[in-house]
Amino acid sequence: MESWHLRRHEASHGSLKPVHALACLLGASQILWLPSITETALFGLAACCLVLAWAAVFHHRHWALAWWLVTGLLWALLHAHQQNQQQHPNPSQASLTVRVDSLPKTTPNKVSFIGTDPTSGRQYQFSHYANQALPHYQSGHWYQLEVNIKPPHGTANGVGFDREKWLFRHGIDGLASIKHSAPLPALNPTGQTINGWRQAWSERLDQAFIQPRVNALVQALTIGDKTHFSASDRNLFQQTGTAHLIAISGLHIGMVAWVGWLLGAWLYRLWPQPRITRPLLQVVLGLLLAAAYAALAGFTVATQRALVMLLVYGLMRLSRRPTWGWDVWSVSLLVVLLLDPMQVLDAGFWLSFTAVAILILAFAGQAANSNRWWVFTRMQFILLLGMLPLSLLLFTRINLLGPWVNLLMIPLMTFVLVPLLLLLLLLGSVWATFPGWLVTAIDWVSLQLLHCLDWFHQFDGWSVVWGVPHGWQFLLIVAGVLWLLLPRAVPQRAWGLLLLVLGLIRPPNAIPHGHLQAHFLDVGQALSVLIRTQNHNLLYDVGAAHDSGFNLADAVVIPYLQQQHIGQLDALVLSHRDNDHSGAANALLRQVPTDMVWGTEDHHQACVAGQRWQWDGVTFEFLSPLNLTPYLRNNSSCVLKISNASHSLLLPGDIEAPVEYRLTQQAPETINADVMLMPHHGSKTSSTDAFLDAVNPSWVINSSGAHNPFNHPAPTVVQRYTDRAMPILDTQQHGLLQWHSHPTPHTRSYRARHQRIWRAKKPE
Repeated sequence: MESWHLRRHEASHGSLKPVHALACLLGASQILWLPSITETALFGLAACCLVLAWAAVFHHRHWALAWWLVTGLLWALLHAHQQNQQQHPNPSQASLTVRVDSLPKTTPNKVSFIGTDPTSGRQYQFSHYANQALPHYQSGHWYQLEVNIKPPHGTANGVGFDREKWLFRHGIDGLASIKHSAPLPALNPTGQTINGWRQAWSERLDQAFIQPRVNALVQALTIGDKTHFSASDRNLFQQTGTAHLIAISGLHIGMVAWVGWLLGAWLYRLWPQPRITRPLLQVVLGLLLAAAYAALAGFTVATQRALVMLLVYGLMRLSRRPTWGWDVWSVSLLVVLLLDPMQVLDAGFWLSFTAVAILILAFAGQAANSNRWWVFTRMQFILLLGMLPLSLLLFTRINLLGPWVNLLMIPLMTFVLVPLLLLLLLLGSVWATFPGWLVTAIDWVSLQLLHCLDWFHQFDGWSVVWGVPHGWQFLLIVAGVLWLLLPRAVPQRAWGLLLLVLGLIRPPNAIPHGHLQAHFLDVGQALSVLIRTQNHNLLYDVGAAHDSGFNLADAVVIPYLQQQHIGQLDALVLSHRDNDHSGAANALLRQVPTDMVWGTEDHHQACVAGQRWQWDGVTFEFLSPLNLTPYLRNNSSCVLKISNASHSLLLPGDIEAPVEYRLTQQAPETINADVMLMPHHGSKTSSTDAFLDAVNPSWVINSSGAHNPFNHPAPTVVQRYTDRAMPILDTQQHGLLQWHSHPTPHTRSYRARHQRIWRAKKPE
């Protein structure tokens, strides 16, 4: 009995250890891979938690590790299940009374914001399109909106920005297009909301800082609004490894807290109080200033994480107990997961906690009197090594230039620009206008920083693209990095370098001579197909580009080429001039060397019928058009047939019934193919009966966007294929689709192979 009480006492008073936080993190992170959630599984996990809790308390405290693991998983699954149940199931029209919950983002022909419908409790991302004057939406205000609503959706290629995951993680239950809006002033709050306050500041900053690049930088570092950056500047920060500097996060929040800490010490000297200790005053002022800055940034997820870590550190200091780095890290991690376990879906969550863990591991036991500049310099290169696995996993890139850029930019940002901006915020809170000298100083400093980044950006060869195609390679890289980061006293650390090299070795090309692969990228209501042979690569179309600066080359095509270790294209075929097929061509050609461009414009190599060549035992032949004048838009599409000894693929672009008729009459045997891309995304103007009979494909692949406004593929067209027992695989249901001719012809669906909770079919 005595021993039982002792075990119970030890279990109930055992200290929290980093391994417990890691176990909880491991459990919560399973939502990154699980395909779906069932209520039965939730009940089973809840029962398992109770059993493990009983075992940990009454038997042995080592069961606590399993309890943390299962509890982390259950907590994350409960949140994910709730979000999955909440999402809008089907396209519909509605009249909603909505409150604007975010800063409205305005572009020349669109304004967008996040808003909440209190009736259903759903949160939507609203977009209002107009060619003339757009309505001025105020954050925190109420509006009556007539909208078309679609379920959350996005492309799925395994590269680039995962929109579905982002919408799911941020609790956005649907996408709404506004047809008509009317303000409801009677419902507006009497006071100003945080986002309303931020919007007022944004408008003042717009008036003070005219230069667009400076304005974007100032908006990002004061109110946390990064939407003002151009696509080229976003790419600039990403390529130079300084994207973390334009996001109000731990670095900026920590600096503001440090200012509060110093202010507390100064105030205590001026006015000491027996009831308030100096550490208490420093902690309180530091947290208050940090919280105010985080509020101005909209309490973004990154600022919340930073505030939690500061709060944990401050409370530990006030408790006068030894404050170890791993204690702060562990407690902060658990608090963050407790508040919002869905943070494991954020790249920033992993980057921030991993970076802090690496610094704790590398500098634990570091002498307090060490040279600070040497420590700061060493820190940058340790982070380069330690963050290598995540950089490869998230960005498929090794930025060797990053440490050198950060050595200059972090001090300039932290000790020059950010203090000037904090002074601007302070003085702007007192006076209606900003001091001219301060605006001029910020403008000049910002431009110098941007010019420095422009100069660094010319050394783009320092940024190495390197994908990790296999999980076992990633594990080798992680093991190698951890081994190299161990203290110098640990022997045989050089073996970590061997593991790192083995993990970075690129696998050989698996396409035999005479075979091919076709990768139909999921680019929404557009088209892009990558054709690979043993030693050559051809891209058929490249998707759309939009006035906002967004284009599918940067968003999908180039990241996918990088993942496939393709640094150069042997040929680019632009089937015709429509934006959804060739709009992003210039963005692609600026970044990817291309030997030959086939197309329908004068500066292209003409893709007329009869052009034929062979690569690695695979034949490429254009079947249409007969000539390029006059240009007939869809019916001038380059029709490309690709064949090996046994199989063939037909890419007809957007041809319509007249060209289909000509091809069936002139050379019906040449258009016969095993795999066919559905003409014109499945439009009613294409896929005629005679054409389908002549091609007679075993697989039909269509490229279309989910819930697209054209209703592609048309039901009547789908019926024609169904009547002929021709299976249709569509990118809007399957995401990226691959067809391989080796070892036997087969297809692969990205969504089928990578089922995830945020892609699960929503309840209807």
